[in-house]
Amino acid sequence: MVETSGETDWQWSREVLVKWLNTARLASSMNSNALAPPGEHLDALWERQAQATSILRRLNGNDADVILLEPRVGGRHQLVSVAQGIRTIQAAIGKIDTMAETAARLGTDAPRMPADAMHPVVWGAASRLWRDGHYSAAVQRAATFINAEIQDKVGRHDVSDAALIRETLTPTRPPEVGKPRLRWPGKDDNLTVKAMREGIFSFALGCFLAIRNPTTHGANDLPRQEALEQLATLSTLARWIDGCDVVTVPGVD
Repeated sequence: MVETSGETDWQWSREVLVKWLNTARLASSMNSNALAPPGEHLDALWERQAQATSILRRLNGNDADVILLEPRVGGRHQLVSVAQGIRTIQAAIGKIDTMAETAARLGTDAPRMPADAMHPVVWGAASRLWRDGHYSAAVQRAATFINAEIQDKVGRHDVSDAALIRETLTPTRPPEVGKPRLRWPGKDDNLTVKAMREGIFSFALGCFLAIRNPTTHGANDLPRQEALEQLATLSTLARWIDGCDVVTVPGVD
């Protein structure tokens, strides 16, 4: 259960807590009241207390004081109660051990996007096939419907797929008679507008080449998660297409 760099390493954390727990039991093994006398085991507990406390705070999501060692007589160098520490560490180890199972059953707290909140053209085209478990076909149909939307928007049905994208969205290609273009609205010399136009063109071309084509001609069905991500990608494209203006030759309807 080792997590990636930059995230909490719960396996290592568990090992630290188990070591602290075992040392606490050794330190108090001769005392039924869980009182640890001075010695190497108690010294080890003091040395690891700050580290164990940091783990407990990360685990429980707070900065509250954590009491693991309670001196009874004469401070650190006399008898120290480890009872509370043992109970706290035991509970923490149990929590770590059940985290993976809990996440698997309940899911994580990561944000989720409902599929039916995607662009209506995308989910409307894909939903029936998706519910039947035909994930590649659902993605392919959604891409086909976006293709049809673009054709209808510019009034052209003589070209499709990647060729349609090049004909309609290439930023440097001006409109021709009978060949309108799609343009992100704004002034031509505005840097953000130029970036959007270039980005939408490249993004749309990538969607048709890397999503529509493989799902149309491929033999293997996509995994569910990968297919959902591709639908979300197509949904983004559909929303950008909605935002584009149809540009025609001046004076020509």
